[in-house]
Amino acid sequence: MFRFVRTAFVCFFLVINTVKAEVDLSKVSVITSFYEPYSYSEDGVAQGMAVNRARKIFAELNFYPPIHVYPWARAYKLALTKPNSIIFSVARTPEREDKFYWIGEIVDFDVHLCRDKNKPNIQVPNLDALQDYRVGALNQDVKGQYLKKKGVKVTKIKSELTGIKLTLSGRIDLLPIDMNSLKFRLKKLGLAEDTMVSAYPLQEISRPLYIAMHKETPIEIVEAFKAAYKRAFP
Repeated sequence: MFRFVRTAFVCFFLVINTVKAEVDLSKVSVITSFYEPYSYSEDGVAQGMAVNRARKIFAELNFYPPIHVYPWARAYKLALTKPNSIIFSVARTPEREDKFYWIGEIVDFDVHLCRDKNKPNIQVPNLDALQDYRVGALNQDVKGQYLKKKGVKVTKIKSELTGIKLTLSGRIDLLPIDMNSLKFRLKKLGLAEDTMVSAYPLQEISRPLYIAMHKETPIEIVEAFKAAYKRAFP
């Protein structure tokens, strides 16, 4: 019995490694966006919490690719148009569900509408109250898209770092942003973590972000990455 179990295990191990060896990953490209502290570029090398988790998945396939870091709108466009591409970290929404193969969750996402702490007069009891305020958001970003669907007029911003500066200078009133990202960026600007505070939690879009693949990626490659994800994060 023991010999049978051992033989079965060895055969399973050989099959798994044969499958891994047969998958050609040479055409797979990896894309992420500037989204500190999750993903950013430092001295030309991708860094961050999400980057580290992605690399752990890739290591399961002996796959060590360059990770290209772009502004969000460009990263998302590339991920939609470039077969064999991987993107992280991306929100999984009903509108995006059929646009990608979803590999797995990669980081948590805690989104709030934030204001200058020195402006307590900015009160947001509900989303209807946003009609009285100037709200900034990135182009093609889930936070801005969500607010637009709710009927909120949104001012486009180039980056969330720009959004923080605009909020503190009074050019916009509110910024939808992940709280970890906000703290990281405030620190980068040499400001205290409580320089901006939550005015309203956006619970409907506060959900995990994903690593995903282009829909025209060969299914055997997709399955290899899904299996690698399960091994990396059992």
